[in-house]
Amino acid sequence: MELPKMMSDGDFAKLRAVVYAQTGISIGDARRSLLVTRLRPRLRELGLSSYKDYIARVAQDPAEKQELTNRVTTNETYFYRTPRVWTYFNDVFVPGFTATTRNRAMRVWSAAASTGEEAHTAGVFLEEVRQRDSGFDYTILGTDISSRVIDIATKGLYKGRPVDRFQKERPEIFQRHMIGSDEAGWSVAPQIKSRLRFRPHNLLGPLTNTAQFDAVFLRNVLIYFTAADQQRILRHVRRVLHPDGVLFIGESESLKHIETDFEQIEPIIYRPVLRKVQAAS
Repeated sequence: MELPKMMSDGDFAKLRAVVYAQTGISIGDARRSLLVTRLRPRLRELGLSSYKDYIARVAQDPAEKQELTNRVTTNETYFYRTPRVWTYFNDVFVPGFTATTRNRAMRVWSAAASTGEEAHTAGVFLEEVRQRDSGFDYTILGTDISSRVIDIATKGLYKGRPVDRFQKERPEIFQRHMIGSDEAGWSVAPQIKSRLRFRPHNLLGPLTNTAQFDAVFLRNVLIYFTAADQQRILRHVRRVLHPDGVLFIGESESLKHIETDFEQIEPIIYRPVLRKVQAAS
């Protein structure tokens, strides 16, 4: 069966609208070829010969709508991504927390967790602190809109590129807290894994059933949303971030072009503005 190599303007507009309605992600014209690359294999799996047929399938099948979400969301990530983020987290933020907060565990939210490498990296570094300081503890929540990557994150087994850099640049910490092998894959030690949990969440909606977080990682995801939706997401984040907390965003991202309740500490690192928090819409 011959599959279409290109996507018509009409089909692209319809699929883009479906993706936006489902996820809030805005797919620009320049990303049409990426959408084709990700969906052509799915058409082949379903035995469909056109994007028009696929659009009809998505409209009729909620499970396929979730599969579309899984296919189009960007999931590249790896352990110890952007070392200067972890330097600030380890050398500035965590010591500040432990010096002032002794009555509760640190709570961390990896808000666009993808396959979980970011959340597991945070766990490794916080476990270093816990083993030195008997009064310290932590919990980490990872969320993502894609059910597929949540399953991978929950299993927490990694090999190849996702762990290679961490293993090379922080070998002592890697050896202390990772178990497995290059062949079979690596996972964090049980005492870290027990403090991690993952669940599905759409960033355009409020995160419910949770206490406030001390650190939120919202990295490399805002760029896929419109300015209005970025503000909406950041209002939701602000509502669950402790007044003394910290927000990390991606290297290619900035909050300068939108009005938010955050102020910059240094590039890609923000803290809440200490004023009354507006209700998220």
